[in-house]
Amino acid sequence: MSVPNNAVEVLIIGSGFGGLGMAIEIDRRRLGSYLILEQADGIGGTWRDNTYPGAACDVKATLYHYSYAPWAWSRTYPPQSEILAYIRATADRYRVTPRVLTNKSVVSATWKSEWGLWEVVCKDNTKYHGRYLVGATGQLNRPSIPEFPGRDTFAGPQFHTARWDHSVDLTGKRVALIGSGASAIQVGPAIADSVSQLEVFQRSAPYVVPKEDPETTRGQRRRQQYLPWTTLLSRLRSYVFGELFGAGLVGKKEIRGKARAQWETYVNAVVRDSELRAKIEPDYEIGCKRVLLASDWYSTLQRDNVELVTSGIEAITPRGVKTNDGVEHDFDVLVYATGFSTIDFLAPMEIKGRDDQTLRDAWKSRPLAHRGVTVPGFPNFFVLYGPNTNLGSNSILFMLESQIQYVAHLMRAADDRDWRGIEVTPAALEEWRSMIDDESGETAWLQGCQSWYTVDGVNTNNWPKSSWQYHQLLRSVDLTNYANAS
Repeated sequence: MSVPNNAVEVLIIGSGFGGLGMAIEIDRRRLGSYLILEQADGIGGTWRDNTYPGAACDVKATLYHYSYAPWAWSRTYPPQSEILAYIRATADRYRVTPRVLTNKSVVSATWKSEWGLWEVVCKDNTKYHGRYLVGATGQLNRPSIPEFPGRDTFAGPQFHTARWDHSVDLTGKRVALIGSGASAIQVGPAIADSVSQLEVFQRSAPYVVPKEDPETTRGQRRRQQYLPWTTLLSRLRSYVFGELFGAGLVGKKEIRGKARAQWETYVNAVVRDSELRAKIEPDYEIGCKRVLLASDWYSTLQRDNVELVTSGIEAITPRGVKTNDGVEHDFDVLVYATGFSTIDFLAPMEIKGRDDQTLRDAWKSRPLAHRGVTVPGFPNFFVLYGPNTNLGSNSILFMLESQIQYVAHLMRAADDRDWRGIEVTPAALEEWRSMIDDESGETAWLQGCQSWYTVDGVNTNNWPKSSWQYHQLLRSVDLTNYANAS
């Protein structure tokens, strides 16, 4: 079979911050042609998908943009619509949008060693070929709903927050909000005014701290727009605080103790009811799960039309939710704020590397990638926002930019040496695994709670050091960790 003559240099799967940032970097470094394959009907990734009421960023706007493309934000923590507008405007500004192919749901990607190319097959049976393949689908793109017995029997509308059904009017309705994590604490306050009854089903209480979210003044927005360099100090201040707070909270028990005491002082001041205080008190160390930001969550739980339910869910019934204490709660609408499948990186597509090895098999016991980016047996394949690159604090965009520049370095190194395929060695991956495990041992994430950061007591998702250390690691390529694949 002859080599396809329509191959591009790089195929990118996903058009969120990672995929678009990779495309911009390819153009900036003149690394060749590329295409972005997007399964949805538009760009934006998680900020396209999550349109639920109250959806907003929990990272300060000064840190939530590409370092080279600042924006005039309306407030400290921008809402979903504004972030999506930024993504679209930036893609247009850097002329990436015309090279995004929408409604291209990737089914499989296979390394063709005889060609030195990746072959990608989409659900509509179209095929694309590229020398390099970049997986940029992220960690929070596949909604997860527990398999509650009877879930298909409920008579009314039900949906996940990341697939919000805007055709359903919640005004005057009895609504179940199942979950109390990052999405729930935004949805609950946003809908509590309009619904007749809201019951929040909590499996595990989160730590929620105040979110200072003032609007930016007209003068501040003008400076952001016309004098972006003036925002560098506030950006640096936010970044340094995130680094110090995150490192301390995750790695130092005494700092976690102080943070817990501050949280208790805050809760005692805003929640007067002792029974409710007992329900919202986490039973794990602060930092073990994501610390959430909201100034209106605890006040929402104290409204007359809101109830916090801590009994576990036994089943979904035609009328609503039956809990383990035997009570059946009647509802008109069920909303699942139950998170995402975070360890099934790049699922459900099948990624097949050398010798017909699939990524699913390679990651059967544990998802792992060198520098969070490359995997042995998969030449010219790079993952963005892969295993052990999530943060417990600070901005994931800083991590993404580090990964994007690292991938660009790898591509350039392979091009300069005429390598058919650049592939990380198993020894390098094993050294990386050992470091991740050693550094994770004393972190808050492994102190007894269950979260999407870990699986069976192993840190699979988070970076255990500072984001600055990660950035320094990825500034250059050590080619002794790589080989020319056949």
